[in-house]
Amino acid sequence: MARHDHGQLPDRVRALAAPLAQTLDVEVLDVEVGGPRNRPLIRVIADVADPADGGGLDVEVVATLSRRLSNTLDEHDLVAGPFTLEVTSPGVERPLRAVRDFQRNLGRDVRITRTPGTGDPVTGRLVAVDDEEVTLEVDGADVRVAFTDLDHGKVVLPW
Repeated sequence: MARHDHGQLPDRVRALAAPLAQTLDVEVLDVEVGGPRNRPLIRVIADVADPADGGGLDVEVVATLSRRLSNTLDEHDLVAGPFTLEVTSPGVERPLRAVRDFQRNLGRDVRITRTPGTGDPVTGRLVAVDDEEVTLEVDGADVRVAFTDLDHGKVVLPW
């Protein structure tokens, strides 16, 4: 029987998508559900499991994950009625919030927006990330921003 609770749908979709993605060396970064209740849009944001391997998410891998996940969602009947499934890569406009988001962007220029009252925004080359802080190189000097003071980051595009 289909479940009508769309509030828990992202977690349920993630639970089904993660093992499918793992078989393709892909990591599910996020699941978003939006659109009308009579035909929700389920967006699965995924990326390569190991960003150190270089390159991004291959379109064939996205298509394979999308087909497998669509079949699995149909089998588990999580959504009452029709839905739209979108499997996509995170894209450069997506905010960086988690340690893993920043790790994926080491070496890139990033603009950090701090939580209110903890300092001004800062832009520089992302040179280090650990569980406590990110380090940007700004005009030859290291600037450290603790995750507790960080609202989000954005990749600065070169154009």
